[in-house]
Amino acid sequence: MPTHAGICKIHPERRERRRYIIKQRSFLALVGFAAVWMAAFAVAAVGMGSSALSPVVGDNGQTLYRSGAPELRSGSGAPDLRGPSLLLAALEPEALAGLSRVAAAERASAWLAAADPRSSSSLRSLTLAILPEQRWFQARLIMERDDEGLEDDAVTGGAFGDAYAAILALVPSSRVSREALESVLDTLWAERVAADDLPAGPVPPLARADRWMPTKSSLAVSHRFALDVFFTRLKRSGAAEIGPPVTSISSGIVVAAADDWRGGDKPETYKSGGLSPRAGNGVIVYSPAHRRYYVYFHLHDVAVRRGDVIPAGQLLGHGGNTGTNARKKGHGEHLHIEIHESGGVVWTGYKIRDFLIGLK
Repeated sequence: MPTHAGICKIHPERRERRRYIIKQRSFLALVGFAAVWMAAFAVAAVGMGSSALSPVVGDNGQTLYRSGAPELRSGSGAPDLRGPSLLLAALEPEALAGLSRVAAAERASAWLAAADPRSSSSLRSLTLAILPEQRWFQARLIMERDDEGLEDDAVTGGAFGDAYAAILALVPSSRVSREALESVLDTLWAERVAADDLPAGPVPPLARADRWMPTKSSLAVSHRFALDVFFTRLKRSGAAEIGPPVTSISSGIVVAAADDWRGGDKPETYKSGGLSPRAGNGVIVYSPAHRRYYVYFHLHDVAVRRGDVIPAGQLLGHGGNTGTNARKKGHGEHLHIEIHESGGVVWTGYKIRDFLIGLK
């Protein structure tokens, strides 16, 4: 079954009566994306001119960056566009659409230079400033093979359908801006984090005594592009399971984290929260050192926040059975892991299993 963002296909006979609704929503999403993209492009064009960003010294002696556009170089009457706000607007996903990795890195460097490293701005405040909303990263993890299932989920109705419709609306943006956005995150890491020499990993996400791996033969009837690692111990509190500590495989940036899932084991019983209705509570970490996303679903609780910069081995939370899939009887007691390369390759369950077994 497809795994990304917790998608599951429904029966084909239900699709035909939903096509019109799906097309309507897709058209509106594309129109909205195009409008925002054009607006962001206009802002970026004003703020960056022909991509020539010239260093200037402000009245307070701080080095800032401004566009090389002639109208901004003229003296009196020209608006003050030298601060970092317009440079930050040029790092929005819509403004990054179709941009090369090199050009995106140049924009990120310009913004970081304008955000004075001597200021009181914390590293987390910088990461939060450039991170898209959490659902953007859920959309980023959707494979094209899962598009149809996501469309079906988006028109299911209720809170469940609304949650997946919000993810579906961000898929077009994520696909045309993901490479550039990841280059921005890589640049932030290289310029502000790498010198701290955080342990990069990889390290096991669960202690050896706390987990058991599925057999290779069992993977043939399981997730193709994910791995469920099972717990050897857990506690129960009503329908909830509380498993062992889960730690980060790698260093990286927490790009999504949610611990507010509320629901049951069916779409109609989902109420709110989580990374998605089926994924439940979880964490997504982007590792610039490995250029990979590490995904952890169905957690009971979450110990990190979106925007945190973490080392390998950082406590992420405890295993659980949140999400409509894991909450079903007999479907819990595991940690769902996915690994996505920045370049678009998604690891199979077999590769993840071999990788985790080899970690010390």
